[in-house]
Formats: sequence, C-alpha cells, structure tokens
Amino acid sequence: MKGTLMPASFQALLCAALLACTLAAAPGEPTAPPEPGGSAAMPAQTPDASLMARAKSWFSELQTGKVDRSQLATAANGALTDQQLTQVRGMIGSLGAPTSFEQTQIMSQSGYTYAVYRLTFTDGSKMDYYFGVDNQGKVAGLRLIPAQ
Repeated sequence: MKGTLMPASFQALLCAALLACTLAAAPGEPTAPPEPGGSAAMPAQTPDASLMARAKSWFSELQTGKVDRSQLATAANGALTDQQLTQVRGMIGSLGAPTSFEQTQIMSQSGYTYAVYRLTFTDGSKMDYYFGVDNQGKVAGLRLIPAQ
C-alpha cells in the first residue's frame, strides 16, 4: 500500500466492513456518520481531545482486530462481526501507528457526535477515519475511507 492509492478491492472491503457497524442502527439512530459540512458541523480548529483519544484507541484496536465490545452501542456491536474485524486487521494492521492523526471535522446530529480524522502513515498513505459516539458515550459508528 505505497502512496495514497489503495486497490479498489481493499477500499470496497474496508468500507463495507466498517460501515456495517453503522448500517444496522436501531430506529431513531443515524444509519451512517453524517457527511462533513452538515449544519451542525463545528470548526475543525477546535479538536475534542477526549473524543480524539478514544478514536486513536479504537483505531489501534481495529489494527489488532481485538475491540472492547462493551464500548459499542447495541446496533454497532451486532453489526460488527469477528470476520469483519479479521479482514480489517489484515488491511490496516501492517500500516503501523499513524504518523499524523488530525481532526478535520466534528459534528453533532440527533444526540450523536461524529469526528473525522485524517490519518497519515509512514508509507505516505492517507485515510479519513470517521468515529462516532452516541449520547451515552457508546461507539456508534466507524468508517475508514481512502483520503482524496
């Protein structure tokens, strides 16, 4: 995975695996992290240190394929399978820790808070990482896509 381009099959599988935990939302829950630029978006210059710390921790867990399911919202826990975690680990585990982890957006919608982080790795690849929590602090959404 040199440079910023990733094989299409990698992109599709990574997106599918991580989006699964947001697609099975319970009634009234958002079905996917909101897209940046929504009316509730806050400036990226005001990073939420606590949310970023959790997002970093979760990214590390995703790289190992071992997550603390007690931190997941019910729908997210039901949707994120062990097989998907294994696939994600195989795709991002070898990237190592990001050399840069920058918040580019934070937004709130219907009791959920989502942040978007731009991750850069030593090989030059970049990803946008969406990390969302519900109003009870449970992880409600995860999404990784190649950065444009």
